[in-house]
Amino acid sequence: MRNKTSLVGGAALGVMLACGLGVAAHAQDTTVAWKGAPQWTNDDVYFKVRGRILLDAVFQDVDRDAPNTDYKTSNIRGRQAFIGIEGKLNNYIAYKAEGGAVNGGAWGWDDVVMEIKPTETTSILFGNVKATGLENLTSTRFTTFMDRGPYGDMGVDSYLLSVVGKVNGPNWSVTGAVQGDSINSTDVNNTSSSATTNQNSKERLGFTGRFHYAPLLTDTDKVHLAVSARYRNHGNDGAFNYQGRPDTNYGTNGLYYKTGAISDSDKTFAAEGAWFHNSFSVQGEYSDIKVTRLATTAPGSDPDIKVGYAFVSFWPTGETRNYDPVAGEVKRPKILNPITAGGFGGVELALRYDYADLTDAYKTASTAAAKTLSQDAGKYTAWTLGVNYYPTSYVRFMANYTDGSVDPVVVGRGMDIKQFQLRAQLDF
Repeated sequence: MRNKTSLVGGAALGVMLACGLGVAAHAQDTTVAWKGAPQWTNDDVYFKVRGRILLDAVFQDVDRDAPNTDYKTSNIRGRQAFIGIEGKLNNYIAYKAEGGAVNGGAWGWDDVVMEIKPTETTSILFGNVKATGLENLTSTRFTTFMDRGPYGDMGVDSYLLSVVGKVNGPNWSVTGAVQGDSINSTDVNNTSSSATTNQNSKERLGFTGRFHYAPLLTDTDKVHLAVSARYRNHGNDGAFNYQGRPDTNYGTNGLYYKTGAISDSDKTFAAEGAWFHNSFSVQGEYSDIKVTRLATTAPGSDPDIKVGYAFVSFWPTGETRNYDPVAGEVKRPKILNPITAGGFGGVELALRYDYADLTDAYKTASTAAAKTLSQDAGKYTAWTLGVNYYPTSYVRFMANYTDGSVDPVVVGRGMDIKQFQLRAQLDF
């Protein structure tokens, strides 16, 4: 009887173990979801291949002040061809790495980051990562216009090797970051094999903080407010040159308006605002950059650089811009009637105004050489009309027309720019 009891008990235990293993096996099943590309998920672990293709055409008509020559230019190019991965090891550790060719150049990295989440509301990020700015934090895949304009060129820092800490609530976040240079930049080190030259070489170093708050969150209305501050020193990396292009990534940076390499360090104070009302939205940012001059090569009093933008957006097909109140960012739009479901897709119409005033760099220069260095420090203003068509949430066709001008601080250095751009975009 004892043996029979043991056999029954053993059988029962075996059934229980089998059921337990079955449940465990079921809990550990890998599922696959389609999010532009396959995403594999296993409990709190996931892995996804990601990438993007952005193909641009740019046509410019530049009318330059005499005695300079007017010109027209056009270029069809691969704006970005990126491939990468992202994933999560568990609820505490995530990662992302993405890079590729930009404008037909050599391979470069954008996101290269690992994230540690001590709690659901806190994150620590290490890597090549962004820290601040509403449009800067919004991926190029989701920005309303093809380019971030002068604000992206000089208002906020983009991808930098950083340690970033974030704390968030349901409608707010606080971010702090210590930032170096881009992961794609070469090291700043000793310049001779004997290690006697430039022994105290130091890379640029910066500190950035941001606070965002969404005071209104309803089904029809959302309001975003934020402020940020940044301090940075160029180290031995070369003085900061505040420069921009006419609402495009095409062309040599600083070809149109620039201060020259005048800055030893700077402090930036910025404000962000946005209102999302159903299919209509308004967004803007403004930065005041207080420059500390590099007295050895650009003597003079310290200038202020001012840069900002504002735009309106409307979706006649009924979509809304996808605002994330936890992160204070704009995410991928959801197309209501994609062509994959027999619909037309989504259409977005937008109008943007850009402003950058660099004239103080010239006016505060105290020597003829310093003024020559900043002779292109004009004031840039522009209007851009944008039309976006989304067949699906992962495919976009864009058209931008920009009418801009540089009001020169030195006679003969100004210009008017008329520009038409097209983009075909796929991301996954």
